[in-house]
Amino acid sequence: MRPPKTVFLVLLAWAACLTMQGQNVGEAVCSLLDEEGFRWYGGKGTGLCRFDGYETAAFRSDRQHPDLLRSNDVLCMTEQRARAEIWFGTKEGAYILRKSDYTVHPIVVKAREGNELADKRVSCMLSAADGSVWLSYRNQLFHLSAKAEVMERFAMTWEGKNRSVMQLCFDSDSSLWVGLWNGGAIRLKKILGQWSMVNGQWSDYPTSPTTHLPNDQTTKHMLDSVARSLAPANDTTVLSWARIPFRQGENGRESFYIGTYHALYHYDGQQMRLLQGDLDKVRSMAYSEPSHTLYLLSRARGICQWKEGRLTTLSDDKRFRQLQLQGDTALLLSEGINGVSMLNLRTLRLMKDTTTANVKPVVTACVVNGEKQLMTYGNQVFSLPSNIDYVEVHLSTLDFEHAQQVQFAYRLDNDDEWTEMPEGEHVVKFSHLPAGNNRLQVRATDNFGRWSAPATVLTLARPALWYEHTWLWVIAAVMVIVGVITSIHPSEGSHDSSEALLPVADQEFLDKAAAAVSTHMIDSDYSVDALASDLCMSRANLHRKMRAITGQTPTEYIRNQRLERAAHLLRTTSHSVNEIADLVGFSYASYFTKCFKEKYGVLPKDYVK
Repeated sequence: MRPPKTVFLVLLAWAACLTMQGQNVGEAVCSLLDEEGFRWYGGKGTGLCRFDGYETAAFRSDRQHPDLLRSNDVLCMTEQRARAEIWFGTKEGAYILRKSDYTVHPIVVKAREGNELADKRVSCMLSAADGSVWLSYRNQLFHLSAKAEVMERFAMTWEGKNRSVMQLCFDSDSSLWVGLWNGGAIRLKKILGQWSMVNGQWSDYPTSPTTHLPNDQTTKHMLDSVARSLAPANDTTVLSWARIPFRQGENGRESFYIGTYHALYHYDGQQMRLLQGDLDKVRSMAYSEPSHTLYLLSRARGICQWKEGRLTTLSDDKRFRQLQLQGDTALLLSEGINGVSMLNLRTLRLMKDTTTANVKPVVTACVVNGEKQLMTYGNQVFSLPSNIDYVEVHLSTLDFEHAQQVQFAYRLDNDDEWTEMPEGEHVVKFSHLPAGNNRLQVRATDNFGRWSAPATVLTLARPALWYEHTWLWVIAAVMVIVGVITSIHPSEGSHDSSEALLPVADQEFLDKAAAAVSTHMIDSDYSVDALASDLCMSRANLHRKMRAITGQTPTEYIRNQRLERAAHLLRTTSHSVNEIADLVGFSYASYFTKCFKEKYGVLPKDYVK
């Protein structure tokens, strides 16, 4: 039995293929797409990173978290789906990130004698179907339970020498294949509940990960170089291309169709061959492997197909700019139209696409008071502080390639209208959310502009502030009614009802303020700043507290104190109006008369008549 060499090559290529749309991965060496759809990656100095199509959240040691990881060089990772965890290995040990709270915990693995491992470099990891995880420290292979407890360990040797583990994978027979650096592959199989090495070792395993799978960006650069070197001098700009799987290509190699400003070419890895030269701007193309047919959009011819060496026009409609195949249907994005048309490839009938986009909006994070909090696994309720004024909700469809083309629309469950956001914008901002459970509904588009069905993605729960409780308003209304009745029918010798209802601390504050104003009553220059100084507080705090207790500004309070003293003097003395104005601190008798009439409704001279 031969080792699954193809599987090894694919896994190695996946680890080496690290160009990701919209993110700066630095020297990333490993990545995975988790169950939720997030892209995780790590590499030299990056720590563990999560990418949602727009933003990267990093888990590494830095100034804010100096002791999170012993090394920020991440070498491998795997997902433990049953427990919603990301396991990852570094140059200085292995860790577990729990998506339930996004906390990082070290994995403790010791040597047989109970001492710490001499070399803590974790070279690779692999999750098993039963929830256990395999990981290697150099040439030591460990089998850990879902709770990170060591169940088994194996020493990896080849030709009498210790070999570091390079790669792990399971085959269809549930055997574990262990690829070793500098050659060799070892097979482990579970027999009677125990993992054991199976007889037979193979030395034709590749010694280093040198195979790279092409990705969109590197392929585009490669084809641009090909066009510049092999195409005619006036036709070297690649506008579109489609990959032909190697099993259908010539000479057993992967080949490409290439569309330029003027023509359609075929490139077999060595030569560029002109297929059609009168197409005028090949905007988009897609290859159907089952039918061995290339479909393309040409500004000169419209919708075309290339099959068996012949170009056929399917529709002369030239308004489309992007084409994508879905089974027997070609989806066509129109020029300047926010929508999609369909071409049925069986009937060649062109129609408007009214289907709902298969897009699922998700909340990736919330920002409260300037602090960003990642949404934990499976959580759809976010609790807010009761006094929060502003919150941001970060959205994504986890479509990494077309993130800047996605458009979101949102509304709260008590709103009738949807708010549409511009393409590429993914942050919803709320201010002064009402108390209670505010359910956020979101719709999103795919890269063709089709809208998804509405989905409730998050409940923003904000407790009510003390003054937002209904029972409190009921009590306040009763108090107002009682106050009105009391003011209409006051009982003899009773005090002002508002004073009786004041808390002791507030009443003491007003008594001190009244005493201070009374002491300086005759001083017309006695100001708000002087009152604040006498009460040992700032002008702003005095203004805030006076308004809260009396509903008056400090200036109004001082003036009312002067007018009340004036009314008392008019009732109890024989002083003239001018004399009383001087005694209560008014510099001008005319201004005193005006203020007195505004407060009491009569002129000072008529007050006691």
